Amino acid sequence: MELALLMLLIALVIHYPRKSEAARIKRGDDLTPRIEVTFNDDYTEEMVLDTGASVTTITQDMAKTLKVKPVGEGVFILADGKEVKMPIGEVKSIEVGGAKVDNVKVAIGGGDARLGQNFYGDREVLIKRDVVEFRWRRSPSNFQFY
Repeated sequence: MELALLMLLIALVIHYPRKSEAARIKRGDDLTPRIEVTFNDDYTEEMVLDTGASVTTITQDMAKTLKVKPVGEGVFILADGKEVKMPIGEVKSIEVGGAKVDNVKVAIGGGDARLGQNFYGDREVLIKRDVVEFRWRRSPSNFQFY
């Protein structure tokens, strides 16, 4: 009986991800929400939380620091409708407030660094006045107690 209970608890710990903590929002003069994002467990950068971006975009300088090598190219449609080509690379991990995704494709651009939906698309995103939370969605196959 004890062994069965232990195995059940181990399965729950492995299957259900931990609850993420809130990430503080910093706002500049343009009121755009910016949050601290950690790459590869040791490099932190302030990025725009972009709810309209499908892919996370890092700057050329970030790509150099993180040693991201382009592995392809993508065409992206910007908010103004303009199409741009950008190199695509991959980072080992992205983490915000305890929410972490491994092996993430990133676009390498020249503008602001932007956290896109390929990081948080499978989570509930709760944007408050001063914080943002990334929570796992509640579903039969992926349920977490809060």
